[in-house]
Amino acid sequence: MEMATPEASVAALTHAARTALGAAAGGEVWRLGAVESLTVLRELAELEAVTAALKAQVLVHAEATGAHQDTGAESVAVWHARATRTTVAQGRAAMREALALDGRPDVASALASAAINPAQVKVIVDAVAEVPEEDRDRASTYLLSEATTHHAKDLRVLGRRIWEVLDPVAADARESAALERQEARAAQRVRFSMVEHDDGTMEGWFRVPVLHGAMLRKMLVAIGAPKAKRAAEGAGSYDPTLRTPARWGQAFCDLIERIQDTDLPDRAGCGATVVVTMTIENLTQQLQQAGLLDTGEKISATAARRLAARAGIIPAVLDGTGMVLDWGHTRRFHTRAQRLAIATMHPTCVHPGCDVSASHCEIDHDPPWESGGGTDLTGKPRCPKHHRERQRDRGTDPPRGVS
Repeated sequence: MEMATPEASVAALTHAARTALGAAAGGEVWRLGAVESLTVLRELAELEAVTAALKAQVLVHAEATGAHQDTGAESVAVWHARATRTTVAQGRAAMREALALDGRPDVASALASAAINPAQVKVIVDAVAEVPEEDRDRASTYLLSEATTHHAKDLRVLGRRIWEVLDPVAADARESAALERQEARAAQRVRFSMVEHDDGTMEGWFRVPVLHGAMLRKMLVAIGAPKAKRAAEGAGSYDPTLRTPARWGQAFCDLIERIQDTDLPDRAGCGATVVVTMTIENLTQQLQQAGLLDTGEKISATAARRLAARAGIIPAVLDGTGMVLDWGHTRRFHTRAQRLAIATMHPTCVHPGCDVSASHCEIDHDPPWESGGGTDLTGKPRCPKHHRERQRDRGTDPPRGVS
């Protein structure tokens, strides 16, 4: 009888495993009880780990033997992507992970025995790569032991603090140096892109350093919090059924509208400025024209009114022949001195019966800003709720945020 080659044995075993799992996937899963379901899920997780280890070994073997050379593919990554109907980017990522794992036999062995999972592997390999060659074995041993009780996210924290184990005396200095290297790499990988769709939305993707991501997340959480939402828009405005991505999306739009032109470089112009062309007869009437951003896009009259009450609007007033008579005022927000003076005259919200302190109120223009009212001491403090009600009563969208 002819002995099967090792390669044929691996191929036969993987084929048998796939066939067996295919049969299981077509089985009566509905018969599983809670205990059996948990057992199956655990075993499937271990199978994923073993499969990942074997896949990495095969990719490294293919790289070493040049398995792709007779197929016309430029690399093993491309060859693998074509064979598995995945993207080239996925193929290259798989190749990088396989080569990194090949450089750590102890980690590869732990993965092959399902002692760790693929997510933990990446954390360990990345953390070990940050320490000098002579310390990597100790670092790997420590993280492998911790991987038995910590998931990937917690393990990443331990990896960042690895010097507390390897060299406690110099841990702070080494950690600081490692963080500086990481931040320098992160700065080189910063990206931001946007694309406009036909449905009135724009979609974007960004990659920023952890510092700026944490700052942005904190801003969104603060703006989208129930207390902040109710304070700005009144009771009942917070929707507890709204999913977090949608809530953060609304908060992000709110954050953009809060940015003032005074916070931007002069050369950048005013990101929140809306230019509206109107006749002089319409200057003191409710704004009806669509808004035109200085970048060329148009916005609805509703959005323009909201910005008029919040971020400022520049009306271009025309005479009968279309000549510009005047560019309207652009100082939407009262100065600190004006607010203090108004608070002296009106210590609380001017709405009857409301005792909200003027320091927590928005200054309402009288007459309304969008109708030509000035930013002066005629303004009245109104709490966010009553400010919205007054705006609604006079037919304009209520402002959001503090003026």
